[in-house]
Amino acid sequence: MSCEDGTITTTRDDRIADVTPSVFDPRLEYTAVAETGLSDLDGENGELVVVGYPIEELAANASYEETLFLLFEGRLPTADELADFRTDLASRRELCAESREVLRRAADEGCAAMEALRMGVATATLEGDRSGPQADAKRAVAVLPTIAATYWRYRQGDDPVSPTETLDHTANYLYMLTGEEPSEADVRGLETFLTTLIEHGMTASTFTARTVVSTESDIVSATTAALGTLKGPRHAGDLGAILELLRDVHASGDADAAVDERLAAGDGLKGFGHPVYRVRDPRAAVLSAAAERFFEESAADGFLASVREFEAVATERLREREPTRDARATVEFYAAALLDGIGIPKSLFPATFAISRAGGWTAHCLEQLEENQLVRPTARYVGTTGKTWTPVENRHVAGDSLVGRPVRSASLEPVSETLAVLSEPNRLEILLLLYDADEPLAYSALRRAASIEDKGRFNYHLRQLREYFVTDRGDGYELTDAGRTFVRTLLTEDRLLDDLL
Repeated sequence: MSCEDGTITTTRDDRIADVTPSVFDPRLEYTAVAETGLSDLDGENGELVVVGYPIEELAANASYEETLFLLFEGRLPTADELADFRTDLASRRELCAESREVLRRAADEGCAAMEALRMGVATATLEGDRSGPQADAKRAVAVLPTIAATYWRYRQGDDPVSPTETLDHTANYLYMLTGEEPSEADVRGLETFLTTLIEHGMTASTFTARTVVSTESDIVSATTAALGTLKGPRHAGDLGAILELLRDVHASGDADAAVDERLAAGDGLKGFGHPVYRVRDPRAAVLSAAAERFFEESAADGFLASVREFEAVATERLREREPTRDARATVEFYAAALLDGIGIPKSLFPATFAISRAGGWTAHCLEQLEENQLVRPTARYVGTTGKTWTPVENRHVAGDSLVGRPVRSASLEPVSETLAVLSEPNRLEILLLLYDADEPLAYSALRRAASIEDKGRFNYHLRQLREYFVTDRGDGYELTDAGRTFVRTLLTEDRLLDDLL
């Protein structure tokens, strides 16, 4: 076990009992469970780096196969390596008859596309190369488009279109959906989508995939589990609902009324505000540019104009309602518009997202297996203690006696949470720095002034102080009235300051 920069690192030989968790983090939002060279997210500054490349640069230049090779190998391929890699992936696209029959049944029963995708990939190992994790990873990525397209063709009452090895990954998916070779504009638009969303750190589905292979299970099983996780609407956003919203706005021609009606009803605005990014999602900018290019070429930019007007109005209204929160359009906002323009059926939006993210899932699985340790989080027990066995004939009809049940003082929870926020010395340092400042401090100035060297730790502690003790005015951070009162009444005592500093 080692401790560096305040981070405790354990090995498989360390006893878990020796480590006392200091933070209750039910979302694992601030708990690092792996070291990765695949991507780095900076939510404060709106940056996403994939294997060293800014996502903007990668999405503008790389094909999906190039990006997948980069994730698998940690570098871009040469021309010959890329040609061989494409050929290898293309050779793994076919489905066996048994898999097709499962998808036919799923379509006949009206199963959702994500359910069909999960069923199909679970049968993908009935035939094909099972020589090791790398082969499983390539098979999972290569076969998902075939599964989605086969299911969809069955749903439409059509025979499936077999994959062709003459088309690249993206073009082949579109070809299998329609039976026609896709246009260059459609391929370029979908390629940008697939490359932009291929990897995004330790999302719920990625964590699930890594957890599965940490047990030394196979990558196809991990992909199946990841698909089950992505199926939940809280993970990747509701792309279909966002598209319906955009269509309604375009049909009405009144973005102001559409925004005001939804906010007044308390429905919120789907496609705005990302849980990680405090500023604009960098992927949203990439897909916004891709959508603009696509709709200009397709001469259907009237819809895009409605989308942009809605984004501007929604951003302004949300800023008025919550000045301290920068709730801008997320990647799903422009993804819905772009996929619809390309002609991807709305019912296949989640499946198409999964086709993209499978590259990230499998790359994380391969990385996990390099220095594998079993992922085994702990839980905080909040149940009762001290019970003794009661024979069945002596038990109450309605259950156990109320004695022994935990007392939950809901009214004290806000106080307890506030005290917990202020119990961390790094946060007290940030409060003192802002108290001493004559004007709001920019993020860069505040970080330079603080002694917290690790950017992730600094961002975490600043985030904990936000809203109640610290506010972002746009031109910098400053204390709220509550924060200033706290510093003035508690931290300006000389004796306490001496102890803290």
